[in-house]
Formats: sequence, structure tokens, C-alpha cells
Amino acid sequence: MQIPILRIPFTDDDIGFVQEGIRQVMKSGYLVMGKYTQMFEEKFKEFVGCKYAIATNSCTSALEIILRALDVKRSTVIVPTNTFVATVFSAIHAGAKVIFADSIKENFCLDPDDLKRKIKSHTKAVIVVHIGGIISPYIEEIKAICEGKGIYLIEDAAHAHGCSYKGIPAGRWGIAGAFSFFPTKVLTSGEGGIITTDDEEIYKKSLILRNHGKNPEQKNSITHLGYNWRMSELNAVLAVQQMNKADWIISERRRVATFYDENLKNINGIRPLELNNDLYSTYYKYICYLDEGINRNKFKKTLKEKYGISLTGEVYDVPCHDEPYFKNEKGCVLNPNDNFPGANYIKKHHICLPCYPGLMKEELEYTVKSIKKCLNKIT
Repeated sequence: MQIPILRIPFTDDDIGFVQEGIRQVMKSGYLVMGKYTQMFEEKFKEFVGCKYAIATNSCTSALEIILRALDVKRSTVIVPTNTFVATVFSAIHAGAKVIFADSIKENFCLDPDDLKRKIKSHTKAVIVVHIGGIISPYIEEIKAICEGKGIYLIEDAAHAHGCSYKGIPAGRWGIAGAFSFFPTKVLTSGEGGIITTDDEEIYKKSLILRNHGKNPEQKNSITHLGYNWRMSELNAVLAVQQMNKADWIISERRRVATFYDENLKNINGIRPLELNNDLYSTYYKYICYLDEGINRNKFKKTLKEKYGISLTGEVYDVPCHDEPYFKNEKGCVLNPNDNFPGANYIKKHHICLPCYPGLMKEELEYTVKSIKKCLNKIT
């Protein structure tokens, strides 16, 4: 049996919807910022429960737009080192310097104690990252820290479509949130992103910035340094299709995660990450820790070659502070005495299991049995 890293199950009805949508787009002549982009924004706004949603061509651009709208230029932005580099690059491209903070190994999210240590007089924003669909159980504390210091809290919610903590959805905790619609994400448009916010000023600036700085209130005169961050109507068609099936997609991911929860708990050598009871996760990643004595690379190689099971990438196996680019202090404030014990533990010991819609019970049973055999073989 072969279990791939990812499958995106499109039914004939899904394909028919997309084909008809593309036909309508082609006939309309509006290939950008047309009715499907607006439809996507309306659906996502309702999905998150926010006042405004602005579609973009990626989550990276969504983050940069937010940061530019908040004018972080010549300030510092705190980012957890355990994130994808796009989070960092968005702040650098917006003109800020980045300060890395540690993450907590029990939840993969920003460490509020290290956050307090890293805040400087010139810090203007903090980006929390909902790694793998996990909203930090310390999100309330982090929010209070930011509010107490007059610092903007921004959510990198690339992994967190449909997630919530204590009933508050991802995308509603900070002044603005950014979501990804890359193919691997919970919901996909091929390429794409979206901004969520309740702040009218951010909303208005985002509309201008994503369209080359054109200001509709001044007859499209250029009033800001913008860029082409628009979403294509063709991508928006697929985004609408995904929004129409969001409930099913999320229920499927949670079904798979529940199976793992129930069937991995008594296997020696592997421990599923324990999530907070107040967290509703949509499981962009199903994360487990291997025992410290187990060689992760050997485990993954054996699982693939002997049992045909391909594991997804980690979140993350290289923290940003370890990337060669940032070693040269380009765009970052690095202290040689900085210590990141949480992120350094995370990078060495975790794996992510296949978790996507359409995985059959037989495939999940085979995966769990294979993991047990694999662990017995290499330990």
C-alpha cells in the first residue's frame, strides 16, 4: 500500500463547478478582481466572523500588506523562530527588523516569557504563528502583553483555517490575520491568501496596497507604495469551491486526527502532541514526538522504503535563526547570547503524519501498524 504526502480529492461535481466558474470568468472578461474574488471574500468573512476580508495572491503578501498598513518601517517586529521564512520576509520587505523569539515545545507556539524578554522600545508588532493548526494556549496572555505595551498583534494563520480557541476563531485574535491557500493547506486555491480584520483603516489601506497603490477615493491616483498582490479570478473560482466544501474538508481532517489519537496512544516510541481542550484544531498537521533516542531520518526513510508511507515536512526542522541567510544578520536583530531551547527541541524530535481528506480506514490502520513495525525495527 502507498500513502502519499498529500491527496486533494476533487469529485466530478467539484471539477464541474470549477469548469463552469472558469467559463463564466472567460466570458466576462474580468480575469482579476471580479465577482469570484468578491464571492470568496464574502464567504471567508462569514467563515471567520470578521468585518473585512481582502483576497491576495499569497499569505506572504497578505502579511506584508498588513505590516505596511501598520507602518512598521524602521521598527522591530517579533516573530517566533519556529516558522516558515515567509513570515520573516514579510516583515523585512515591509521595512522592519525582525527579532526572533522562542517557541514552547509542548505547543510549538510563541513563548510569552521569551516574548517579554525580546520587546524593545522600537518594537511595533508581534506576529503569532498558529503552527500546524494550533492556536497557543497562551494567546490571551500574549494579547495582553501586546496591549499593555501598545504593540500590534498580527496572526500568521496560514495553517489555521477554521481553527478556534475558546470559541474565538483564528484571524480574530489580533488586529489582523493572514491565511494561505497554497495546495498543501487546509483549503486551497492553488496559490492565494486572504487578510481578515475588523479594522476599517487596515481594510482601506489593504485594498490600495494590493493594487499598486491606486486609491479609489482619489480617482486611482497612486497614494501608497503598493505592489501587484491581487488574486486571479481563476484562483478565486477554486477558492469559492473550497469554501463551499470547507465543513466537509475540516470534518475529514478531524476524523483522521481522531483515529490517530485513539490508535497511537499505546505505541512505544511515539507520542502525539497533546492539544489544549479549549482548542478546536483543523489539523493542518498531525504532529507527534518520537522518543529522543530515535533517529528521525532513519525512521522516515524506513517508513517510506519498507512500508510505502511518505511523511509530510516538519513544522519546522530548521528554525529561522539557523538559516544561513539570517546568520549574516540581514534584516534581523540577532544576539549571539540568544538561546532557543524550545525551537531547538522541536526541530529535532517531531514528525507529521499523513492527515488529509479521503484517507480510508484501511489506509489509516495500515499507517498505524506500519509505524509500530517501523519503530520495532529501528529501535
